[in-house]
Amino acid sequence: MIRWTTPRGGFDTAFKFVFFMLVIHAVSMTTEYLLVGKIGLPPLTRFALSFLTAAPFVALTLFAVHRSYVLHLRLAALASTDMLTGLKNRRAFVSLTEDHFRSGNQGYVMIADADHFKDINDTYGHAVGDLCLQAVADRLRGVINPDDIVARIGGEEFGIYVRCDPAAIRALGIAVCSPICVTHDPAQLPVCLTLSIGAATTIPGETLERAMRRADEALYQAKLGGRGALVTWAGPPKLPQDAPVQSRTSFSPVVG
Repeated sequence: MIRWTTPRGGFDTAFKFVFFMLVIHAVSMTTEYLLVGKIGLPPLTRFALSFLTAAPFVALTLFAVHRSYVLHLRLAALASTDMLTGLKNRRAFVSLTEDHFRSGNQGYVMIADADHFKDINDTYGHAVGDLCLQAVADRLRGVINPDDIVARIGGEEFGIYVRCDPAAIRALGIAVCSPICVTHDPAQLPVCLTLSIGAATTIPGETLERAMRRADEALYQAKLGGRGALVTWAGPPKLPQDAPVQSRTSFSPVVG
């Protein structure tokens, strides 16, 4: 109801104002006729009376509904956004990705993890660590299509859902896993880090939880293989072991 009554633009506001004024006028005339058996005033005078009486309240109500709707959108955005990176948070990632699963869209679920991130925090402090996470978010935003989903789902973990064919995964791995360097102090060398990524193809009828579990297994393989890599897993979920490594895109480790 609030969505329908919320004014959206000048024409929509004028239309809804006139509509509600006509409804109020009609209700007023009907009530008067039912109570006294007639309409005592001429039609134009009756309409002018209804307009002068109700117009301020209709305008105030439309304004209040509009402000309530805007506030609702802002609160919804805050509830689904990671404040540090500006990406979606885990709750939003799960909700949006599950919508794709229910629609039967084929793609990849990925889990990306910043390599040696604890060492960065311990060496340079959490402020520099935050700068690194923001740089990772910028990298992901820059390489992921607007229709795909990227979110921060943990401390240094990011969830990604993309709709692309296997041939595009290697190019995506090169774009995402190449070193990210962050300048935190002009007098010092930049801090450079890489991402390890586990990817799992979506399977019809499979749950997001299961796909993320397979992506996490692929991420583990990426870490074991030297980090700074994208490892994909595309085997059937009925296998007893998610032993994977379907393809690998690797890079040399970078020391900041």
